[in-house]
Amino acid sequence: MHLVFVGAHPDDETFVGGTIAKYTNHGHKATIVSATRGGRGHWKIPSDELERVRTEEMKGAAAILGADVVFLDYKDAEIPADDRLTMDLVDVVRRLKPDIVITFHPLVWRDDHRRVGQATADACFRASLPLVETRHPYHRPAPQVYFIGEPFVYSFSETMIPVESDVYIDITEYMDVKIEALKQHRSQWVKWEIDEGDSTSSLDDIIERTIHHARQLGMGSGVNYAEAFISQARKRRALDFLPAR
Repeated sequence: MHLVFVGAHPDDETFVGGTIAKYTNHGHKATIVSATRGGRGHWKIPSDELERVRTEEMKGAAAILGADVVFLDYKDAEIPADDRLTMDLVDVVRRLKPDIVITFHPLVWRDDHRRVGQATADACFRASLPLVETRHPYHRPAPQVYFIGEPFVYSFSETMIPVESDVYIDITEYMDVKIEALKQHRSQWVKWEIDEGDSTSSLDDIIERTIHHARQLGMGSGVNYAEAFISQARKRRALDFLPAR
């Protein structure tokens, strides 16, 4: 089995680090695809330097999780909302031949994440169409797609209602690995001043929030720590989508 996570920036995989670590520990393959190298995610480090730093951080985190890395080299805050990204991801899907794809929900608030999520979902279908021609031949069957994030959508009564997670992964045994991978993104988690009297969260704050969130998801699914996903088909499943061993 091959799990592929498609994110917008280095460090996006921290949302699914426990699942990736669990998957690879079970002997499966995992690949992290990042649409950008994150060159605009800092107030002080110049973009070219930041891209180099964050590329190495991403590689370090992936090594801890046991995953490969693919970069698409778009610029963050400039990920296109047209077919360019979708068609690039069609080639990625055809080349990697994933069984499971995890990405952002197309209705999340941040534009880079939203565009990556929509393009990935579209690409997973297009990759299976022989007459959609790219550098790589078509690939069937289409992978199972799961989304992260808790978006809101409008009901017919114009009331905002949440799209809730329906798949939970028990990552209790992999929290330490998830946190260790998170720590690799030092350029994002260190505390540094933005303006006088203002600063980003410290690494300790990020770790505390990450553990708290995983604990909350675990409480809702009967385990100590969990990561949660929204299945594209919206069919409630068992706690894991890992195959039985």
